[in-house]
Amino acid sequence: MSQRTSSSGPRPLLLAWLLALGGCFDDCGSDDPYDPQPGPGELGNGEFHYRCIGDGDPACSDGGSVGNFPARVAVGGRFELEYTWNDDVSRPPPDLRSGASERLRLQGEIFTPLADGYTAVLALLPDSGVGDLIHIRASTPIEAALQYQRVDYSAYSLAEGDELRFDAITRDGDAYVLAGLLTFTFAVDDPAVAEIVGTGDAHVILRAQGQGTTVLHATLGDLTADLEISVGQGPVTSTDPTTDAQTTTSTDSSTTDDSTAGTESTTGTTDTTDTGDTAGTTDTTGGVL
Repeated sequence: MSQRTSSSGPRPLLLAWLLALGGCFDDCGSDDPYDPQPGPGELGNGEFHYRCIGDGDPACSDGGSVGNFPARVAVGGRFELEYTWNDDVSRPPPDLRSGASERLRLQGEIFTPLADGYTAVLALLPDSGVGDLIHIRASTPIEAALQYQRVDYSAYSLAEGDELRFDAITRDGDAYVLAGLLTFTFAVDDPAVAEIVGTGDAHVILRAQGQGTTVLHATLGDLTADLEISVGQGPVTSTDPTTDAQTTTSTDSSTTDDSTAGTESTTGTTDTTDTGDTAGTTDTTGGVL
């Protein structure tokens, strides 16, 4: 996206009106797989498209730009946006700018929320007029969780030699899984039991080394998610802390928690509609989060 300095004019009055708007721009009650629908511009002239900048963004955990437009993005989470006009797809895209740089930073093409609440993203015309806009809702993460195949686990059993990927996600106070790329650090207490063989911004790959029990930690600032890993110890009770449901799992990486299959994170299940900041269901990112 090109960058352009905007001029003053009617924009301050418009922004005052814009900042009073907000809402969930997707079908927040849908259970369809995450396949992003664009967020319609609030002036009705086009559509904003959410773009993940890495597969560590829970909004695109299946890879690529797929899913509903996220209802909430983590403070500190990074993402990109694109815009298409309704009337002419060949029309050059507008410059996208934050309505309040102290709340939503734009560096290059990457947006990063800096504060809780709604902030407008403006689609600026060549004359610096506002062609369209959308509000991004940012929310501060208050808890982290580790997931396998988009289901939370507090304990997991592996057989020696298994390699498995676990993903780290965050939720806010209303139990929304938050979109945006965050960078976690990972550590394991006893590498002789399970060794970290690969990491990304928000995922870790473990290899089961030898019999025993250890703990995997995912840390983001003051937040930590812990996952007990058992290797060669027989059945273990895997718990989804979101629902307190428990399932006895076998000692291989094919285990999933059927009792929580309906409460996955951003790429599978969905949030209930955001109505006045009430809590949504526990595992989604807007249409997704």
